[in-house]
Amino acid sequence: MKLASTQIQSEISGSLNDQNSSPAHNSGPSGMLPEDEVVFMKSFNDTTTNYSSQKTITHLFEEQALRTPENIALIRHERTFTYAQLNEQANRLARYLVDQGVEAGSNVGLLASRDFGMIIGMYAILKTGSAYIPIDPDYPLDRQKYILNQSSASHIISDADYPGLDTMAEVKVIKFNKVDLEKFDSGNLNIPVESHQLAYTIYTSGSTGVPKGVMIEHHSAVNLIEWVNNTFNIGSNDRVLFITSMCFDLSVYDIFGLLSAGGAVVIASQEEVVDINSLKEFLTKYRITFWDSVPTTMNYLVKELKATKEPFVQDSLRLVFLSGDWIPIQLPMEIKNYFPNAKVISLGGATEGTVWSNFFEVERLDPSWKSIPYGRPIANNFFYVLDEHLKPVSVGVMGDLFIGGVGVARGYANDAIKTHHSFLPDPFNPHAGGRMYRTGDLGRMMPDGNLEFLGRKDSQIKIRGFRVELGEIENVLNKSDLVNQAVVIARTETDGNKNLIAFIVPNAEKLDRKSILAYLKSKLPEYMIPALIEELQQFPLTANGKIDKQALLKLELTDHIGAGYKAPETELQLKLAGIWKEILGVERVGINDNFFELGGHSLIAVRMITRLEAEIGIQFPLSILFKYPTISSLLSSNEITPANVKAEWKSLVPIKDTGHKIPLYIIHGSGLNVLNFSTIATFVDPEQPVFGLQAKGLSGMEEPLDDMIEIARSYIVEILEHNPTGPYALAGYSFGGYVAVEMRNQLAAMGKKVNMLAIFDTNAVQSDHYRKWHQNLWNKLKNQGPKFKWILESLYSRPLPTIKYQSFLLSRAVKTAVTKITGIKTSESDTFYTRIDKITEKHLHAFQKYNMIPFEDKVHLFRAKERIYFVNDFHYLGWRHYALKGVKVYEVPGDHKTMLLHPNAKEFARALQTALDNCG
Repeated sequence: MKLASTQIQSEISGSLNDQNSSPAHNSGPSGMLPEDEVVFMKSFNDTTTNYSSQKTITHLFEEQALRTPENIALIRHERTFTYAQLNEQANRLARYLVDQGVEAGSNVGLLASRDFGMIIGMYAILKTGSAYIPIDPDYPLDRQKYILNQSSASHIISDADYPGLDTMAEVKVIKFNKVDLEKFDSGNLNIPVESHQLAYTIYTSGSTGVPKGVMIEHHSAVNLIEWVNNTFNIGSNDRVLFITSMCFDLSVYDIFGLLSAGGAVVIASQEEVVDINSLKEFLTKYRITFWDSVPTTMNYLVKELKATKEPFVQDSLRLVFLSGDWIPIQLPMEIKNYFPNAKVISLGGATEGTVWSNFFEVERLDPSWKSIPYGRPIANNFFYVLDEHLKPVSVGVMGDLFIGGVGVARGYANDAIKTHHSFLPDPFNPHAGGRMYRTGDLGRMMPDGNLEFLGRKDSQIKIRGFRVELGEIENVLNKSDLVNQAVVIARTETDGNKNLIAFIVPNAEKLDRKSILAYLKSKLPEYMIPALIEELQQFPLTANGKIDKQALLKLELTDHIGAGYKAPETELQLKLAGIWKEILGVERVGINDNFFELGGHSLIAVRMITRLEAEIGIQFPLSILFKYPTISSLLSSNEITPANVKAEWKSLVPIKDTGHKIPLYIIHGSGLNVLNFSTIATFVDPEQPVFGLQAKGLSGMEEPLDDMIEIARSYIVEILEHNPTGPYALAGYSFGGYVAVEMRNQLAAMGKKVNMLAIFDTNAVQSDHYRKWHQNLWNKLKNQGPKFKWILESLYSRPLPTIKYQSFLLSRAVKTAVTKITGIKTSESDTFYTRIDKITEKHLHAFQKYNMIPFEDKVHLFRAKERIYFVNDFHYLGWRHYALKGVKVYEVPGDHKTMLLHPNAKEFARALQTALDNCG
């Protein structure tokens, strides 16, 4: 076979035909006969090799846990889990699931965020002999329920109290975050599981308007895992940066592959993935060796590194896997500039082929390439280029791509018709799986023996690595009462990126784009929302009466403020859009794109302000982004000024200024601005107004205040201007909690009614500075015992976070002491960050001299569930001493910082709205 392959390749060298030159079933460009093509195809697919065909994903992990029990398996910031801990916790949860009625052969939904609980849940389900069905908590509730119903799931397990869980009456809901798992045995369950049992079902976009579930058996995943680990020598020294959704099949190898080899999975949140500084820190701090993502994510990282112009080299990264979409032709070589030891591997395939079916190592760039080659099949997988009669086409001729081998999925869940259409008997390799999958992709064989991918045959496309059926979006749109008829197309822009465009004939006289977008967001994931919505009176038709999609692509698109994409045109728009693209990590920014909808948050906004002042010489307060969140509205407002010109500045910021309910005023924390409350404001009741109060001095045009009474008084002045009569609802985050109490006291003294006083994770144990020295000494001595005990317990249960936090306290104390002794500060430059340092110092002084006394009111305490520092009163945070009418505690998922962020903000907002509605 090897000789035949060599002879045929030499015959056809240099004679590549145009891909459309002749019918695909004719002889090839060098006169190859059909039988020659079959011989060549067999040689190309000579991939059969031994693998652990009788093992399951669970077997691989349990064997590794036995070999390396003390190896680190999971890392999330400073928290870690060893192989033994992960295996034992998964065993405990599995036993609990069995007690709750989960039986071998069941389908079990898994609703979890990207954290330890997600991976524990995966293994626990598999250990029961069941298959896991991943469901993203961010999916609309209708989509979540559809997946559960269509997969015939018997149970759904979750790692948090997500909205809508209690409405899923069709299945049994198990919230394992509420369960004390320690009482369950930690040993392996040893429930018999066959390698051909189902391991998971991942739902992808479906052309008929609903997602379809791809069913993968254990042995298929085992083959993939062993191929990667053996081919690329994956071992205990490897660490993968886990940045994908569990609903995206790249997660299968990231989790199960590394954890079968003794390596570690380093988990990053979605917010961290789009933050260049976080990515750099992850890559260097944890010495990441393995990167696996869609090309756009790595392309973003490389572009950000180029834009910063700061030297950056990470020599630990040795493997970069890129798949799921087109790879920019120059990207592999650009990667080498920052990761000199990295091998760049292009991979292809389909969810129906168990993640990857082919690969190509990019060692150089051929000037003749129009795209990175698709490569060759992986072990025990086959690739065929066939004509419409399912016959092999000649080298260089375009045909339909089919995947064969042990990686081919069982089929689509509970859908015999789709399964029959897409999964066919394999006439070329009947013994290795015996079936082949019709990918819907087009490709051709290159003279060097590698495949070339030429695009999609149907309307299925890839958006940021996610597979999207345009028909599914059309189906959802056509069910809306606002729509008479809709067609969705994908347009490739000049930069190579795809964007979705929805053409709609409305039912009303004029299309309500805002309502359409809201409707789509309630039904579809974010990546399936069209970037542009175009209104038409009727669709152009072809000669045979079908909608002419080519004519739609040629239409001149109109501009729609706040809805569709409009490219930047002026020099200032282009500059600002460029900065947004870099710091937000997105492929394209139009002047009507919303900063927050693109992923903007407090820290990113601070970076943007600093860049604008440094590069463009303009300045505006961060709070202006609530009012003007687009480039178009921002630049047309009269609140943006040259950096050296003073402008009017206020502490009171409208975060969400619509609604008839009593407004909520939230006082800033140590971050000083109020952008970090934007996520919470998104999830409160539509009729709930939310305002923020940011610190005086942020503008750099006035001195910050250093007295708590004056700080509170200045905020009250602005609140009274906005709402003279009340009543009022106050909330304070961290440092803002003390300010909120003082504001409540001052408003009460004025005879104003405060309906609610909410405290967001503020510790009420006050500074000892105003006490006498013997009282200070006694209080400190009294706390040392419990504090030391807590530190010891934390060092045992969470060693790295505890060490990191204690080190931070020590370094801060040393820095403060040096400053006091020498009088020298670290920086006197007039930057945004220096302003923050200055205000923080003033507020610390205000806090130290403030004597908070008990008050006649109730406190609604929203307390972070996770705690990395010692407090005297873990339940009430000391507020029972001050709130004479009691303390109502609401436990919010996350720690002091992440409680405000997605996905924790959803639960936070729900609890907050309940408290607001029941007060007064």
